[in-house]
Amino acid sequence: MHIIALTHLFYPARGGTEISLLEWAKRLVGRGHRVTVVTSNQRTLEDFIHPQTNDSLPLEEIKAGIRIIRIPLTPRQRFILAKSGALALRSHLPGGDIFWFKTHVPHLPQMINIAREMKPDLIYAVPFPTATIYYAMAAAGKTGCPWVIQPHIHVKDMNPSLEKIIGRIFPKASALLANTRAEKEYLKKMGIPEEKIHVFGQGIDLSLPEEGDGFRFRERFGLSDEPLILFLGRKVENKGIDTLLETMPLIWEKESRTVLILAGQSSPYFQALFNHHPLSRDPRIVSLDNFPEEEKADLLASCDLLVLPSQAESFGVVFLEAWAKEKPVIGARIPAVEDMIDEGEDGFLVPYGDPLSLAAATNQLLKDPELRKRMGEKGRLKTHSRFEISRVTDHLESLFSRLVKG
Repeated sequence: MHIIALTHLFYPARGGTEISLLEWAKRLVGRGHRVTVVTSNQRTLEDFIHPQTNDSLPLEEIKAGIRIIRIPLTPRQRFILAKSGALALRSHLPGGDIFWFKTHVPHLPQMINIAREMKPDLIYAVPFPTATIYYAMAAAGKTGCPWVIQPHIHVKDMNPSLEKIIGRIFPKASALLANTRAEKEYLKKMGIPEEKIHVFGQGIDLSLPEEGDGFRFRERFGLSDEPLILFLGRKVENKGIDTLLETMPLIWEKESRTVLILAGQSSPYFQALFNHHPLSRDPRIVSLDNFPEEEKADLLASCDLLVLPSQAESFGVVFLEAWAKEKPVIGARIPAVEDMIDEGEDGFLVPYGDPLSLAAATNQLLKDPELRKRMGEKGRLKTHSRFEISRVTDHLESLFSRLVKG
């Protein structure tokens, strides 16, 4: 099969969506399939506000057998499309919401002709509400091939305009890949036929975390046996970083040596929050911005637990990465994360934006090494049985083959 994947961001951009696509695409190539990823030349979601040149990224390259085509995004092009789309949406004219969607991030309608001219066997698009979903539908309409959406729905972000777009476009897809049962139920409520919805989740390569050296990381930052809490993810709004900062004084009341590592891709939101926060100068809080990907395994090996009190999750690959290192996790009680974390078995769930509950769960884990060990082991077993990337690839390959054969 020749599979074309349309996505707004891809390697070397970092995030759960990008990691999962890269990993299963590598494995499909290893099994004799062709995978072409058509994407932008941007590295972060924030770059779509002020597009970057990124001259170091070639317009086309081969990565692990995957052909990557990057389409440049110019500031003028982005400005005109974004303003036109926003005006159409605010106008409430018939079709205004669809016009907005067509011009939404990544603002690259060239994807349609690129995909059409390659005559693929199947087109895959991720995520919603980026316009790649529309581009996939349009390209598939011209080629007659099946097309698949993996929307990564953030239910809290949905509104009547977006739900109207879902109702118009999603039922036309050949199949939809839901990350969780909660996402499947939401799609069913939106009128998507159940037989089109397949719950796959995302996967990770369990061999990668084995390379981590926690002692190396601790030594680098002058740490010894201090309790270490890790936040790992994009440092953007709704990820719960503000709640974590409010929580730390409550944790220090029980264990004053506890260190918080805030690791991930920075953003203007985080810089404004952290740079003026009274705790930003406390040596027990370490901010690692845009750290090298190869250091992730060391980070995970060094921590006692991972905390991601976010409401902006459709899945949470970082939970899998922590479980792969046998670390317990704490997440926010939102539908997608409730489907991932087995409460009290491999982690804890706390209400979003609740420092008291977060502190209680964190302190319980910090004071009980046996509980941490037991939860971490159960998390690894679950990750191995359900989310190892080869297993996820098996399911994807089987579905894609059935769709192509018709």
